[in-house]
Amino acid sequence: MSTVPAVLLDEVRAEVRLQGVDPARDPLAVRRLAEEATRRHERRSLTGAVPALDDEPGAIGEIVSRVSGLGALQPLLDDPDVEEIWINSP
Repeated sequence: MSTVPAVLLDEVRAEVRLQGVDPARDPLAVRRLAEEATRRHERRSLTGAVPALDDEPGAIGEIVSRVSGLGALQPLLDDPDVEEIWINSP
């Protein structure tokens, strides 16, 4: 996973705390914050201050999964074709 720059993920987490959003109860609010943060990030990338995101929609989804969901497991949990998940090591 980890295609999202840590600074962008930290920015969304800080905004979630600042606005008092409960990520478990309001993933749509987290998605909105992630979309706003990625737009700001992409505007900064035009100046060369930060690298551009390769996949903006994918980055938004990853942020939402990492802040509101179960990180790397969330896409598997959301996939109706996945019947079981085995975790063999950390």
